[in-house]
Amino acid sequence: MPAVAYATTQFLILPKIRGAMTEQKLHAASGKAPEQHADKAAKFSYDFDNLVVNLAGSMGTKYLKASFTLLSSHENLKKIIDENKKKLLDTAINVLSSHTMVELEAAGAKNVLRNALIASFNQALHSDLIEQLYYSDFVIQ
Repeated sequence: MPAVAYATTQFLILPKIRGAMTEQKLHAASGKAPEQHADKAAKFSYDFDNLVVNLAGSMGTKYLKASFTLLSSHENLKKIIDENKKKLLDTAINVLSSHTMVELEAAGAKNVLRNALIASFNQALHSDLIEQLYYSDFVIQ
């Protein structure tokens, strides 16, 4: 199991984060916002509402409640997600519940979590369907 986590981090999550950081630097140099291009292409959305998970290391005393919207330029987004809803919910629960309170309080933690969710969803769907994720609710109790 640790080997799978290591491989996922090294070959999926970190390359996506590095790519996003490189893209942000390029857009900052050109004076354009990095999300301008993603928003133009991503016309279709799907909402995940009120996911509640226990945080890692809290012994069930701390939880995270999150709602977010997935964006894609693929016109069959709703159909594909509906067909894979249980798999994607399980993926989201695993990603969200794998973090501790301390990790989520760190600067930039929501963006790291955002990238991890996008990478995990795309891995579960075996495609690059999900282009962006926006939080509509993010509460730690």
